[in-house]
Amino acid sequence: MHPQPHEFPQPPSLDLSIIIVSFNTKDILIDCLKSIQAHTQALSFEILLIDNHSSDASPQAVKDGFPDVIVMENKENRGFSAACNQGIRISRGRYVVLLNSDTLLIENCFLKIMRFLDGHQEYSILSPAILDANDQPCPMRLWEDRPRDAMLKILGKFHPAREFRKMGRLETKEVEVVGGSCFVIRRTLFATIGLLDENYFLYNEEDDFCRRARSRNKKICYFPETSIKHLLGQSTHQAKIRKRVILETYRSNLYFFSRHYSFTWNLVLRSLYCLTFGAGIVRSLGKKLAGRPWQEAEDSIALKLKLLFLKAPKARFSIKS
Repeated sequence: MHPQPHEFPQPPSLDLSIIIVSFNTKDILIDCLKSIQAHTQALSFEILLIDNHSSDASPQAVKDGFPDVIVMENKENRGFSAACNQGIRISRGRYVVLLNSDTLLIENCFLKIMRFLDGHQEYSILSPAILDANDQPCPMRLWEDRPRDAMLKILGKFHPAREFRKMGRLETKEVEVVGGSCFVIRRTLFATIGLLDENYFLYNEEDDFCRRARSRNKKICYFPETSIKHLLGQSTHQAKIRKRVILETYRSNLYFFSRHYSFTWNLVLRSLYCLTFGAGIVRSLGKKLAGRPWQEAEDSIALKLKLLFLKAPKARFSIKS
């Protein structure tokens, strides 16, 4: 079972809808919006900000400084997928861009992307190249997450450098999956496969969405002829929400495994997680008894116990057209 196809009430009236989900990232969000305004030219676009109940006055700062931005304020943190869907439902662009708030445009990348997609109707999803804060290419997984990848991550043996090597030549090509920091979607795709799966609070949603697209013979493109800068993890590494980020990431992983891996692999991966959490509890106890430096979220014994007994969520599709 998948989310139902989404029908927009009206045809598109703009080239591009840029959807940004924000949570307590006011300063970098402002920089992101400034970069969009400075570099996006020769196309019609709108910016929709969905704020997940920030406490840093982000929405008001955007309203004051960027009156053309459409701001939607949630009364709670609804997670990334649900917030994106709020924006998608009211979007008016032929193309929808899901853009992280900790990104910066460094050129008129959206015009290059739009012209490419207009000339290559076979592609329904696209990502440009992603650069880090030092203007170096970031590794991006361009293939589906497989059980072996999950095992390496659980065991702490996964290294992004391997991912970069596996990407191969940085050239425009069809791929299985692209990352979500700048996720460009053809509007018509939503009518075929529906919106994002709101069971994913954080992470895995783009892999799931790409799989659904490919199951309907829709193609995905990695397009390094243009790029954006990504400052990486500015929302998810905030100290006061770090515990919830860890919890929701694990919950999303369990849901993703249940959707796309076999029962046997789910059993193996869940067992590895439990062993990892158990070992983590022992390490945290040792650090506490020895008086060594303590990280509030990563060393939390209560959080590890909660993770140890967390049940895999069941699908509950509330995504309506």
